[in-house]
Amino acid sequence: MPTRVKNAIEDGSLPTSDQTSRGTTPDPSWAFIIDAVPACISIHSPSGELLAANRMLCDVYGKPFPEIKGLSCDELFHGYDAECPHERVVRTGEAVQLPGDLHIAGRDLAVTLEPLLDEQGTVDGFVRVMRDVTRERLTQQQLMNAERFATLGQLLSGVAHDVGTPLNVISGYAEFLLMRTSPEGQGHKELSAILDQTRRIAAVFSRALDLARPPQGRTDAIEIKALLTETLDLVRHHLRRADVKACITCRITPPLIYGEAVQLRQAFFNLLLNGGQHVGNGGQLQVVIDEDADRPGFLGLTLLGREANGIVHDFSSSFAFFLAPETVSEPPAIGLYLSKRILDEAGAKMTATEAGEEGVGLTIYLPMKPGTRG
Repeated sequence: MPTRVKNAIEDGSLPTSDQTSRGTTPDPSWAFIIDAVPACISIHSPSGELLAANRMLCDVYGKPFPEIKGLSCDELFHGYDAECPHERVVRTGEAVQLPGDLHIAGRDLAVTLEPLLDEQGTVDGFVRVMRDVTRERLTQQQLMNAERFATLGQLLSGVAHDVGTPLNVISGYAEFLLMRTSPEGQGHKELSAILDQTRRIAAVFSRALDLARPPQGRTDAIEIKALLTETLDLVRHHLRRADVKACITCRITPPLIYGEAVQLRQAFFNLLLNGGQHVGNGGQLQVVIDEDADRPGFLGLTLLGREANGIVHDFSSSFAFFLAPETVSEPPAIGLYLSKRILDEAGAKMTATEAGEEGVGLTIYLPMKPGTRG
């Protein structure tokens, strides 16, 4: 088979991409096959000269086949300063997979070289296959990030337990001494501050641990502004490092909503964290709480943003996964899949909202009654 492939190239019955486009090929089925393969394929002589290539390879390098035909393997792929891996393939007759990936035109490509053997088993050339592994690598990176988050969750749980005991001792003694001190007495103000801060530390640990808790199937009455404020406090450290300012604007007296508070806090934590990354360093985030007359029984939360250069951000693009997941080719950023699942289970509906000079926001409609579905 390999010798027939090589002979087909030489006699013109295995066409190259340029021949196929001109319609001059006696047997276009070969070109159709290699062009249909979702990988960059090139066929070379034993010396490395390029004999044929499929359309995907030409597209990746941005050159028509006539410009690269006849180039040596090292001229086209890796320059003169490194040993060409095809030499090992020709010498040993064994396939070679390059360590690491090539990064071309925003793609990650895994490269394998396979020998072409004639009827006597002699190496008569080689095939170079470059497989697009961009999405695979992104998924692997997200899995690694997820494992890091899981490890950090376990570490945080242990730290919270170890810190909890001394915090209880400090707060207990502070409360005891405070009870023995009059409001105008010496040390009352300092003891009150110690007690307030120890309670604040305990509350931060509790909310942080909530982010790692699985769903319990509870239905809580939730004051949404308070929940968003607590969540913003948790993510504020990450936003501060990126110089992203964030605020909550409540345009109504927010009614209670019903759902599992711990789960919703997880969802909004991930949304705010990713929102800060999208607007970038020096950007701004705003969460607007309002009602929509067209959606009675639902409370609207709209995430708006502005980048450092003053340009309003388009969250319909940044959070396209929330709006039409079937049209998104790449996996969502870490945490967003979990957020969408939580919001879906809570009966929420997501839509892009035109906000005039404030840009395009992501609006999440949450039901105000248990069991309501949009």
